[in-house]
Amino acid sequence: MPVAEISGAGIAGLTTAVLLARKGWQVRVHERSPELRASGNGITIFENGIRVLEALDLDPDVVSHGHQLNRFVISRNTGETVIEYDPFEATGGRIVMFQRQALVDLLSRAAIAAGAKIALASRVVEADRAGALLLDGGERLEADLVVGADGIHSTVRRSVAGDLTLGKHRKGAIRMLIPTDASDFPGGNLYMAREFNHPNGRRVGILPCSTTVSYMILVSLRADAAAHAVPIDPALWEESFPTLGRFFARVGTRGHYDAYHSIQPPAWHFGRSVLVGDAAHGMTPALGQGACSSMMTAYALGSANFDAGPLDTVLSRWEAGIRPLIDFTQDFAEGITEGRLDPNNEVFFADPKLRPILEADIPRQAREQAHQAA
Repeated sequence: MPVAEISGAGIAGLTTAVLLARKGWQVRVHERSPELRASGNGITIFENGIRVLEALDLDPDVVSHGHQLNRFVISRNTGETVIEYDPFEATGGRIVMFQRQALVDLLSRAAIAAGAKIALASRVVEADRAGALLLDGGERLEADLVVGADGIHSTVRRSVAGDLTLGKHRKGAIRMLIPTDASDFPGGNLYMAREFNHPNGRRVGILPCSTTVSYMILVSLRADAAAHAVPIDPALWEESFPTLGRFFARVGTRGHYDAYHSIQPPAWHFGRSVLVGDAAHGMTPALGQGACSSMMTAYALGSANFDAGPLDTVLSRWEAGIRPLIDFTQDFAEGITEGRLDPNNEVFFADPKLRPILEADIPRQAREQAHQAA
């Protein structure tokens, strides 16, 4: 029975664990925290991520734990609507909101049901290309496959690929979950996402994760130091977004600030060690594809035919098959974050009335890749 040791019990690590355990591998997932607790915020899952969950036979959990949006409204900071659309008609796919904890919970249950073990308070301090993890207590764990799913600041990546420089970007965000009710949304529609944009670079997103809880994200430029403060200053944000005072007043001490980072290692596999999720391809959240891309790369890895040849050949095929699409997604998300590309772009929107095609900004090869991927 082949053995896999996975560092990180987040979305990528758990997705990998489900697939490998179902294929008969002995799988152990190491989580440094004493509990399987996700940060207190929401997460947007687009059609590609939903299809991974469905391929894992988690369709009932998508329905019971997710909250599918039926309207998306983008407005100016004054509240004036710029564009309103049906997500499915506009993008060609579903958009489902989750509380991040709910998504982690359903993936962990699936992993355990498949036979994977989750080791809590198990801190990985080093990995090597020969296929081993070293824990902080000194224990060395040998494996046929080591999976680094330990985030943008990955210990496994540092161990097997060296100290790579993280990409730093001009924005960051405060994220939180807040209580909401029907009166917060036009027409009482609790399946409507709302986004408000200010010329100074600040942005507010309010996306319902259920009929009582919404995910709120407050984006600002890194140079806008006052907007990074947690707890937030409600007066500061209300000055920029005068119609949203009721939401800012509810925040209290909620929220955590993250500067945007990205990483593009020279490879995703090194000997018997492999990287997935943010450890391999952390990206800016402009397209909302961080978690979805993580599930895609993890699913592709877990679905690989490990009997098709030497491990290096199998992993090379896996990376060659999925990485071009993920690299393109990273680059496009970064272009939006840095202001080089319009977020209402041909990659996101299926409805031609809603997607001005920016011929001058999108190289021909990139356009062709996007259309092929679609």
